[in-house]
Amino acid sequence: MLRANKQIFLLIGFFTLLRLVVAPYFGLGVDEAHYVLYAKYLDLSYVDHPPLTGWMHAPFFYLLGTNEFLVRLPAILIFAAASYCAYLFMLGITRSTTLSLMSILAMNCSFMLNALGLMLLPDSFLLLFVFLLIFISGKILRKKKPHDFILLGILLGLMGLAKYTSILFVPPLIIFFLMKKRYDILFSPYMFLAAIVASVIITPVIYWNVTHEFISFRYQGGHVFGTLSSSFKNFTESLVAQFGAYSPFLFIIAFYGFFKALCSEKVYLRLAVLFSGTIMLFFLLTSFYERTLPHWPGVFYMIFIPVGTCFLLQSVQRWKINFLYFSVGFSLVLTLFIYAELAGKYFAFSDYKSPFRDIYGFPAILKQADEIMKKNVSGTPKAIAVSNWTMGSRTMYYNLPYKNEVFVIDKRQDQFDVWQKKSPVGYDLLFLNTHFNNLDMDKQVSCERIDFAGKTDILLNSAKVDTVDFVWCHNFQGTK
Repeated sequence: MLRANKQIFLLIGFFTLLRLVVAPYFGLGVDEAHYVLYAKYLDLSYVDHPPLTGWMHAPFFYLLGTNEFLVRLPAILIFAAASYCAYLFMLGITRSTTLSLMSILAMNCSFMLNALGLMLLPDSFLLLFVFLLIFISGKILRKKKPHDFILLGILLGLMGLAKYTSILFVPPLIIFFLMKKRYDILFSPYMFLAAIVASVIITPVIYWNVTHEFISFRYQGGHVFGTLSSSFKNFTESLVAQFGAYSPFLFIIAFYGFFKALCSEKVYLRLAVLFSGTIMLFFLLTSFYERTLPHWPGVFYMIFIPVGTCFLLQSVQRWKINFLYFSVGFSLVLTLFIYAELAGKYFAFSDYKSPFRDIYGFPAILKQADEIMKKNVSGTPKAIAVSNWTMGSRTMYYNLPYKNEVFVIDKRQDQFDVWQKKSPVGYDLLFLNTHFNNLDMDKQVSCERIDFAGKTDILLNSAKVDTVDFVWCHNFQGTK
């Protein structure tokens, strides 16, 4: 067992070191920058999500400052812990260190899971918490110790602080104990104690929503169910996105593992099927209303890529084992290639076709914006402006060293409406108009005067990643 433990630590250590090395070499994505701003504007909760992501960033942000490496460090550490928990989960099912190690190798070759292991999103927490929930639930089934119920309450509370869809883990937990006919557990006073502990922990979220007209609950309802007009196209696109994002072959292996596990009587597998199946079913159904982002059902793939790998390794059919080796080998090579390209950016792409569009160039853009801002000595209040929240998150983050005001000028109700305490009316606004987010100044905003202030091409390997026009809107009077 000692040798096996060394092997799993070497395996996890290799992927963790890889992420640590790559982390500083590319800019923050849309969501990453947004969640770091949670730490800057520390609060009890937020419009988009509960507060745990921001709270996790806060100690790093206030004690060490911020840069790409520090922003990504929490996600890297959390995923390392989740990988070890996944190993313990598989070891509990297989009793084989070899099968468990191979399963964790396969899991660490998934493209999207690697992204969640680099970028701290609310989903990153659930990848760890779901294994802890399985362990605690199994322990309660066996021993029914009071302190385990308290731990269950703490864990459910933390999950509630991470993401609203964590509520989906409660019904399958109840169903599990009903299936086991453990009414003594389900209706135990300690289970009610667990519920009270969880409720106390999520009190900040409830209080914040009460004091903000339940904006977060309304936002999430609209976000999940979209326009309430069903679309098979949305469903298909959501599934295809997951097919590519998790690696096509590992996607197949995950579903293979899920269906093979459906009839298992093993406690860990039964819990895994209930928890992950509920999450996947929810997002498959809601994808008819609005396209599901690939990382939302990450818990399903975190569990069932390892499980599917294990089932394939135990198969007596040689072609299944060969398929597994090919799948893991292909995914591993492509994962290493992606990491190398993220760090080195070796390939040249056509103008405006670079995959680095969202994660490259913002430090240079905000540096030039600051230089232009300093040249405006009119005495009128001035600020930087962008036309949507995706630009807003990165603009606000990379503007931190310059401390200019930033306004997001759009009609969408979101977190920026909470953060922007002032009205931009009367300001001289320096709009950042990019090739991909280009506001028609004459038709969409009211200004006393519009002046062109400069232009820059964001170049990578001599090709244009993006182009930014800097445009002054003097005495901004609102949108048209």
